[in-house]
Amino acid sequence: MRAVLKIEAIREDLGSVGPVIAQQITEAMLGRRNYMDTASVEAKAAIARKFFTAEKHLKERIVRLHERLMEAKTDFNLSPDHIERAVSAALELAEKPCLKPISLHGAPAGTVFDVSILPGSWGKTTIGLEHPHTGKRRPITFDHEVAKDRDDVVLAHLNHPLVQRCLRLLREEIWRLDDIKRLHRIVVRIIPDGEINNPVVLVWSRLLITGSDHHRLHEELTLSGGELRYNGFNRITQVGKIDSMINTGKPIEPSQALFGLLKEKFEQQEKAVMAAVEARSRDRLKFLESSLERRKKSEIADIQTVLDELESSIQKELNHDKEDGQLFLPGFSPEEMAQVKKDYQALEARLSRIPDEREKEEASIEKHYANPEDRTFPVAIIFLVPQSIAEKFRKS
Repeated sequence: MRAVLKIEAIREDLGSVGPVIAQQITEAMLGRRNYMDTASVEAKAAIARKFFTAEKHLKERIVRLHERLMEAKTDFNLSPDHIERAVSAALELAEKPCLKPISLHGAPAGTVFDVSILPGSWGKTTIGLEHPHTGKRRPITFDHEVAKDRDDVVLAHLNHPLVQRCLRLLREEIWRLDDIKRLHRIVVRIIPDGEINNPVVLVWSRLLITGSDHHRLHEELTLSGGELRYNGFNRITQVGKIDSMINTGKPIEPSQALFGLLKEKFEQQEKAVMAAVEARSRDRLKFLESSLERRKKSEIADIQTVLDELESSIQKELNHDKEDGQLFLPGFSPEEMAQVKKDYQALEARLSRIPDEREKEEASIEKHYANPEDRTFPVAIIFLVPQSIAEKFRKS
């Protein structure tokens, strides 16, 4: 029974017991063998178990990373439509040919685009669109699901050269001086009556969270605002409601009278509007505290793992040298013996520094994440105007 259980354990680890063990089993059942020699196979099974354990841990880590990726995509609104709009806006600002929607078998309409040949340095952003075998220029998509399991379309992800170039251009335009910028920071949109009764002002802001050493821990764009009433300002705290109003609104070119009214109301309530912006930043910081704590613990665990592996490898090397007597191999010249001893001493010195490094690295990471502070920089303003008010000023 012990032999059977041992063989079954080996079979689970390796998938089979191999021809040698199989032959021994046959001989044992025929009465030709009284014992089972499984030492070599058990050694292979032990190695296999290590690989299976490492593979299991790797899969678990991949699952956790994928969950964090999905959370980030949701938090930062990284939808394919938003990325496509950013690229299209940047190409328009750079006065380059726009993306052309095309149809592709099996892909939903409006998800695949043809990229024209771009001149100058922009041409480098389209390297890789040619198929590696046929040389045919392929279209792009911003949707991971569309690009999945097919090579006739290129996925333009956030790190794709074209997307990166466009995002850099948009960031530059946001902070340009007013007299040379081509990207404006104010837009007016109309929404159907019933959604709101008074004009609404929304402020896009850059939220920057830093630690005690002023190192950037997190950065994102936030949206906040409220209703510009005749007798004050009423903050809208529901992010979903704000997103819904923006999605239902349509951009317009406001008349001077309408824009003057919006400007006047904004200046009257500017302090209250900025207070709402700061409140939104504080809310986000409070929400992100647990995420920052998890990231801190993860960084500490990662550096400790690296140092543990380094310590283990040095100890193994030192112990191996002692066991094999490699410090005193015959035939070495005095210079070679001296170098071997120096290497040995250097390894021992490096090993002795690791405990102190553990404490210093952990303290550095703790300081990095200590006392997080939020800093807010307003970027752009959206005015939402009920349709009836917009029409009233249009007529006047």
